[in-house]
Amino acid sequence: MASQEYPLKHIRLQQLSDAGFNVANFICFPPYTLSNRVGELRAFLAKHGTISCRHFHQDEKVHFKCPVKYEQTDFNTILDFCLKNNGGDNEAKTAFYTLCNEAINLKDSICAGNILVLNEQACFIEYFNGPGTPRDIETKGPDELKTYSKTIGQPAEGEKPPDDILHMVMDAKKFKALENKAYIVEFSLYPYPIGRNQTNVICWEWRWGWLHYQMQANRFLLDQLKKNSDEIKRLRFQLQQVHEEKNDMHTELISQGMRQETFGV
Repeated sequence: MASQEYPLKHIRLQQLSDAGFNVANFICFPPYTLSNRVGELRAFLAKHGTISCRHFHQDEKVHFKCPVKYEQTDFNTILDFCLKNNGGDNEAKTAFYTLCNEAINLKDSICAGNILVLNEQACFIEYFNGPGTPRDIETKGPDELKTYSKTIGQPAEGEKPPDDILHMVMDAKKFKALENKAYIVEFSLYPYPIGRNQTNVICWEWRWGWLHYQMQANRFLLDQLKKNSDEIKRLRFQLQQVHEEKNDMHTELISQGMRQETFGV
């Protein structure tokens, strides 16, 4: 739930911008308000030409992944998509906050990932090379994900990310989004300047340090449990078939023995 300590997504974005981080230009519409502010959405699209339309809920623990359309140019398509999700006329029957930002070409991304700030001494970076956003991390395999950790006074571990990202780590530590709690800053690195500040690194948002990682870990464990359960069911079925075949063979052998005794064969 949103609170003074952990505000809503659009406020967190503004906090990053106010702290000097580079973010994409954006506009936000609380639930049920877009229908009265259509002109603002039209003007935002006219200014940027191509925009991405995201949605979020004040209860991010329940609604982690919400409807999104990337790199849209047609106003009617944008309006229809956003009105349905802003007003709750969607499959989930849930009204979301609508957050539209200037489109950032995801195909041009050099790398994307998360900086997990544990405290002033320690941080952890998880990232992948190539197109996409930090949220794509949960779809990447072990051979695609790269990790890097650094604790003051100890040797760094893992695969070193680009220098631009390492420089951002220092700023992320100073940001102190949450007092005495871990937090994550999402980033992407581009080969050219983008966003409000026209730098090569852009921040997508900051969020709780463990919340979504734990959700992803739990989702992975549940998927593995389901796969294992399905495999156990398959093996049990095969074992049952073997037992049945064995019993059939045993019954047939007994039957043959009885015929032999009866007919003296």
